[in-house]
Amino acid sequence: MVEVFSFIVFTILSPTFCVQDDIAYEPKENFEFELDYQFKVKPPPDGDQVSLVEGTEYRAQPLPYLKVKFSFSDFPGHYFRLKVVDSNGSVRKNKRLKLPETYILDMGYSDDLKDRVAPHKYTLFFVTREKEMISKVEVEVKEDGNLLLNGEFHGRI
Repeated sequence: MVEVFSFIVFTILSPTFCVQDDIAYEPKENFEFELDYQFKVKPPPDGDQVSLVEGTEYRAQPLPYLKVKFSFSDFPGHYFRLKVVDSNGSVRKNKRLKLPETYILDMGYSDDLKDRVAPHKYTLFFVTREKEMISKVEVEVKEDGNLLLNGEFHGRI
């Protein structure tokens, strides 16, 4: 009985995962991106948490923080929506495209991205009115700090 159930779940879920891999990257000519790399102070932990290590106290230090700014100036008429999904599968944004469009992807602290504490990969999908995915833009931070845009190296964070 367990084998039959797992087979049914696998056959139902597997096409949706394959669809994302088959979508082509959006051509570089259709968008511009800019890295906004700044230093921010990380907020202190919740006061409700108990530390088991005596003598530890929170010291605020500026840490590297990454945002990526995307500018879209021209798309074919059938591009209708922008859908942003993170590496955990959560939808971060799902909005109608109005050109010219600027979208700021707030990725977070660079150490959290490298250590996989926060989502390290974001995919921007361009969707038609009929909810068909046309193309995508992928932004990923590898564990070594390399920043990839559509699989191409664009620096270290």
